[in-house]
Amino acid sequence: MLLSQNAFIVRSLNLFLMVYISLVFGISHDSPDYTDESCTFKISLRNFRSILSWELKNHSIVPTHYMLLYTIMSKPEDLKMVMNCANTTRSFCDLTDEWRSTHEAYVTILEGFSGNTTLFSCSHNFWLAIDMSFEPPEFETVGFTNHINVMVKFPSIVEEELQFDLSLVIEEQSEGIVKKHKPEIRGNMSGNFTYVIDKLIPNTNYCVSVYFEHSDEQAVIKSPLKCTLLPPGQESESAESAKIGGIITVFLIALVLTSAIVTLKWIGYICLRNSLPKVLRQGLTKGWSAVAIHRCGHNALQSETPELKQSSCLSFPSSWDYKRASLCPND
Repeated sequence: MLLSQNAFIVRSLNLFLMVYISLVFGISHDSPDYTDESCTFKISLRNFRSILSWELKNHSIVPTHYMLLYTIMSKPEDLKMVMNCANTTRSFCDLTDEWRSTHEAYVTILEGFSGNTTLFSCSHNFWLAIDMSFEPPEFETVGFTNHINVMVKFPSIVEEELQFDLSLVIEEQSEGIVKKHKPEIRGNMSGNFTYVIDKLIPNTNYCVSVYFEHSDEQAVIKSPLKCTLLPPGQESESAESAKIGGIITVFLIALVLTSAIVTLKWIGYICLRNSLPKVLRQGLTKGWSAVAIHRCGHNALQSETPELKQSSCLSFPSSWDYKRASLCPND
């Protein structure tokens, strides 16, 4: 509602200013090609530069060059020629160094010439805070496994008057899902700015657009989408370290178990052979007849353990010296 009221005010002032300028500055309406609606103007903030562009509605008129003049409504000054847009062949003009205040109304007159002949003259007045449209900044994207770096390019120096109250929006799109990121930029928007979109899915295509938020959705100018396919997921360095650590742990456990078995065998707590112990063989050689080696039947045990058919048993006398003999000595 506020924008429509402002537009009505602008149109009314346009009509008033046309009459006022014609009377004060002596602009004649005698030219047959002159019409107040022959030009379409647009003022935009392009890379933080105030760019005024125009287009002729009558395409049959082909000027060889243009001349742009302006004055500030609140100051009783004569029309001032924009030096870098005097006799210009381009259909736009950089007014950054001319229009420094966003709170002033600028009255603009554009004249088109063919040689020395004036083909047309049209005028318009601008309030930058209302009429300014904000073109998106330049940016680049770099994709990683699970995140994207968005590098927004701002000029190194931005006029304080042209900062406005801008809110940067980074829009992320993937598989029909749209997410908006609004990074907080401290200080003025000068120099490059990097924003990280994280927690993304590897091997997925993501598209990014950057623009300035506007109260009027129709006035928002979005940048073309830049898409990137993230690479497939790879094991991180921590996962590789965990794998190597696991292998080393298993190796150490196996080494400790092997060392324990060898040690127990060496001290005689376990015996991993079927032959008679060395002490018994030495005792038999020395003639220890008190030791009787005989066969023991296990008929009574076969019902309980049928797989055990027979066993070799040793009978030792009560006078056996257990301190001398070990059941499983070392060879």
